[in-house]
Amino acid sequence: MDAERRLTDLAADQYAVFSQHQALGCGMTKQVLHRRLAAGRVQQIQPRVYVVAGAPETWHQRLLAACLAAGPTAAASHRSAGLLWGLLDGDQPVEVTVPLRRAPRLRDTVVHRSTDLTADQVVRRRGIPVTNPLRTMVDIGAVLGPEEVEAALDRGLVAHRFSVAAVEHALRQLARSGRSGCGVLRRVLDDRALGDQRPDSLLEAHMARLLRDADLPPGRFQHVVRDAEGRFVAKVDFAYPDMRLAIEVDGWLSHGSRPAFHADRRRGNELVSVGWTVLRFTWDDIVRHPSAVARRLRPFFAR
Repeated sequence: MDAERRLTDLAADQYAVFSQHQALGCGMTKQVLHRRLAAGRVQQIQPRVYVVAGAPETWHQRLLAACLAAGPTAAASHRSAGLLWGLLDGDQPVEVTVPLRRAPRLRDTVVHRSTDLTADQVVRRRGIPVTNPLRTMVDIGAVLGPEEVEAALDRGLVAHRFSVAAVEHALRQLARSGRSGCGVLRRVLDDRALGDQRPDSLLEAHMARLLRDADLPPGRFQHVVRDAEGRFVAKVDFAYPDMRLAIEVDGWLSHGSRPAFHADRRRGNELVSVGWTVLRFTWDDIVRHPSAVARRLRPFFAR
């Protein structure tokens, strides 16, 4: 296989980007690479990193190009890593971390220089070197506020990227005097509405935060209700056994099917039959109208 074909196959697996070092490794000379650049067959996207002309521009392409340009020990990090792992959503900047001794000057890229990024904290996801989810959570705390960090934590817990205990351990390992980001994550863990419990859905986490922010009692999360004889009746999202009050949160993903709809109604009827009051709130209620939900709940606790 000639150098041209090897480089074409390599670029096809890398969002159409490649570095000069990779091109030389495929057997292409600098002179040939420069002729391709002059002819418009490739374009320079970062220092010594190129993209095949005509390839669609994507965020993943720009992120990998930045990693290649930053050197073999660089990794996508902070908000870029958060998006790759599903801890963040929306538009995020291209962000990489390099060893302290390096100071690459990259286009449209936020570069962090680190003294404590180790090889075991870097993995590959979607073909891009990236900090692992635990390291990413600490790094996110250095660039985002508590609310966004808490939301990222909940997304990671729901997706089983880590446990609260694992995040606590990573924080202790990385924390040191003046270590940026550790203070924000520590506050989030200390104040977390669900403590060390893992939600089944983001909506449960939203509801727990709504109760906390409204200064309402937190309730028992995922509480099992039994009848007078000790037989299982139902498992509810948030329960106040002394009041026999159950709060159920209905997200579309877990409650939007016909079987789930009927199961929810049967469970509600069974709770009512043993003397419980059941309040149900949807994603729209909890996320878009939290004040209305709080007003609906307050009279129960005022009694």
